Amino acid sequence: MVVALALMMATATWAQTTKKEMLNDIYRTGSNYFAYPGPRQQKLSPPPAGYEPFYIFHYARHGSRYMSNNQYYLTAINMLDSAQNVGLLSPKGKEVLEKLRIGYADAWHRDGDLTELGGRQHREIAHRMYERFNDLLSQPLQVEAKSSTSRRCMLSMFNFCMEMQSLNPAMEITLDASKHDMKYVVEDLSLKPGASPESDAMWQQAKVIFERAHNPQRLVASLITDTSKLTSSFNGRELMEALYNVAEDLQNVPELGISLIDIFTPDELFDMWQGYNVSWLLDTGLVPGSAPYYHILNEVVDSIMASADKVLMEGKPAMTLRFSHDSSVLPLAYVLGLKEAMGATNDLENLYKYISIDKIIPMAANIQMVFYRKNQSNDILVKFLLNENETTIPGINTKTPPYYHWNDVRSYIKSRRQ
Repeated sequence: MVVALALMMATATWAQTTKKEMLNDIYRTGSNYFAYPGPRQQKLSPPPAGYEPFYIFHYARHGSRYMSNNQYYLTAINMLDSAQNVGLLSPKGKEVLEKLRIGYADAWHRDGDLTELGGRQHREIAHRMYERFNDLLSQPLQVEAKSSTSRRCMLSMFNFCMEMQSLNPAMEITLDASKHDMKYVVEDLSLKPGASPESDAMWQQAKVIFERAHNPQRLVASLITDTSKLTSSFNGRELMEALYNVAEDLQNVPELGISLIDIFTPDELFDMWQGYNVSWLLDTGLVPGSAPYYHILNEVVDSIMASADKVLMEGKPAMTLRFSHDSSVLPLAYVLGLKEAMGATNDLENLYKYISIDKIIPMAANIQMVFYRKNQSNDILVKFLLNENETTIPGINTKTPPYYHWNDVRSYIKSRRQ
């Protein structure tokens, strides 16, 4: 009872996000650009007596990447370069332009590619998994790994599996990245439901929040010496959005040794993050009254349950690996009922207090389902780790948190899949 109460209190605390908390780690304002922070939980809860791990299903986002489109670099560089040509750049503006040129030279023709940090993240995650579940992962094991056909996902899979193979050469790992299997790895947009009048109204409100956050006057004045001389074609709103995206993504290429985060005030970063947070949660369908877009994960969810049932039936220890995208991990966390993705409000101005996506889908985000069996029986427990931290499912009762009976989890997931 004491353990259950403690976990309930932890769940309530974790669900709440404050502005102070966000600004304590300013790079969290990058939303899905946030570089993987690593687990805060160092020691995992031991399983109930007699239970041993025998299967892991690991579902991950690719690691840190370059921006998926370098247009943000080009927009910012072109606008500041034009200002420089007519002598309007401030010393800070010249510094920013120089950093943009360095960043763009490195990012050229690398749109969306995995960065060096992204590869390290997956090797480190694999290493920690091996140490945490050594009894399972140190034995000869069949490992099935599949990724999205995106290069960054394939390379994330490769880094993870190479680390595992180096730790246990007896692993038999099969890797694949094929359009044939995409519906089991990423979301299926053909399943996306249509909008409703209620969801359309919320999107209009979200647009107001997003646009209000992009107030460029102070930023432009810090970069331009005389804003009155700017031509009518100069768009400060576009410049601010471009610089935000570049500044937040630079945390994923730390080897460059440059940062642009200081050109924004903490309030500006928080407000822009809040706009992106609302848009993500609406687009995924986590907000009450929004269209249930999370159904785009139905095939993935079915695959997870089928894979687990197959291993349970065969009775041999195994591991299944999937490497996907943020647009898949977020709805999966919701369909599984993980506490971090639950409890959203349709009060969009305060939505961030209930769910903040930087806690769910940073670069290299991952959901681990670890299955435990008692003495070769059909008594199966499973626990969930989100970004390598144990988590709970508020919608399922259990006497042994964070461990749940697989049959209860299976029934719960099927009910949410409808």
